[in-house]
Amino acid sequence: MERIVVGICGASGAILAIKTIKALIDQNIHVELVMTLAARKTLIHEIGEHVATPEKMKAYFDTESISTHSIHDIGANIASGSYATKSMLIVPCSMSSVAAIAHGLCDNLLRRAADVTLKEKRALVVVPREAPLSEIHLENLLKLARLGATIIPPMPAWYHHPQTLDDMEDRIVGRILDALKVENSLKVEWQGIK
Repeated sequence: MERIVVGICGASGAILAIKTIKALIDQNIHVELVMTLAARKTLIHEIGEHVATPEKMKAYFDTESISTHSIHDIGANIASGSYATKSMLIVPCSMSSVAAIAHGLCDNLLRRAADVTLKEKRALVVVPREAPLSEIHLENLLKLARLGATIIPPMPAWYHHPQTLDDMEDRIVGRILDALKVENSLKVEWQGIK
């Protein structure tokens, strides 16, 4: 079973994490889950208390396909390049974590796992959620892109004529899964203007 590390930061857009984790589990991918303390507050505010910790998230999905990690456990398996993972996703990703990862700061497990992903030349997908973006934000995102990360801002694709917020979220999750090279039915292929 393939393993993908999923990090959740405190930026808005927690539903994208929930939907992506579900899609990964549905594709028989093992999720190595780590979240920041700020992510817990955002999850409570945007989704609810029932998913506010890694353990509660695992219980919510009722699966053994999730391993949970404390943000403080710098000795966890995902902190080492010898632990085989396919890739890492950070969704949503705060600008604080973008800056830390871009500059090699490994002060918590999420950031260390991202650093390991980059040094091992594995796919790192970052979904930053901030607007407007300052010059500092853009420079840090550019640095990550130059280091090999894929940056996917959660921008809606209106050309697919989404009917609901759910449709918009699904298209974004489809893009995330594509970047992770995970089969999915959420992506809508552009057929051109008729």
